[in-house]
Amino acid sequence: MVLVPGVSVATPNVSVGASSTSVAVAGVSTTLASGVIVSGAASSSARTFAYGGGGGYHAPAVIGQNTITGFAVDGGYETRTVEEDVSSVEEYCIDRIREERVVRPVQAMCVDDRNTPHPASRLDAETSVDGRFSGEIYRCLAGSHMQVTLGQMSEGRASFAQGETFSCAKGEALWHAPGGKLTCRAQTPERNCNERSLLRRHGPGVKLVEVATARSYCEPAQRTRVSRVSKEVKTPRVIPAGDLVLDGGVGQGVW
Repeated sequence: MVLVPGVSVATPNVSVGASSTSVAVAGVSTTLASGVIVSGAASSSARTFAYGGGGGYHAPAVIGQNTITGFAVDGGYETRTVEEDVSSVEEYCIDRIREERVVRPVQAMCVDDRNTPHPASRLDAETSVDGRFSGEIYRCLAGSHMQVTLGQMSEGRASFAQGETFSCAKGEALWHAPGGKLTCRAQTPERNCNERSLLRRHGPGVKLVEVATARSYCEPAQRTRVSRVSKEVKTPRVIPAGDLVLDGGVGQGVW
């Protein structure tokens, strides 16, 4: 035996080979089988110690279950197809017609039975026809019919390249009515050779007539168009909240 100054070793609370064993749990001693001693303190973390011949072990107290209420889990996102109404403004035209006063050139030819053309006779030497005038402006010799062409003014000059043509029957003159209306009417009876005399005095020529012309135009307008479209959207996936129960798991607190 070796004595070390200032050092003392307490006798261990272990009995080996004894006929009985003392156990203290939470301040209470209990006698167990031979070779086992259990001791503990008065607390929730009481441990059990077991000693046998040549060895021993101890185990912590079992951890109780805990519950977390209202526990929610992130469910991520899900993709779904939705339909919605989309409004758009559309521009369009309302077709309108307006009457315009335009000056148009007029020329007339007389065609005889042999299909030979010659100039129609003018009633006066004036080029422009007063818009309020009512009466004949061209005549033809007896036995011939009149062919009238209504042209366009281009850069101050008369053009009949894309004119409108109509015919009057034999014995009809070209009549001008107030407002520029041109029609075929029966000639006013005159003496023989009247048309030749008019042609010698006034010569052939073009008349300028102010006529009412209907022109179409576009009146801009807007309207709202509603169309249904489909598209994919991402929305959070909803997982109902529940209770989470926790315990110590497998092999809890033992080593």
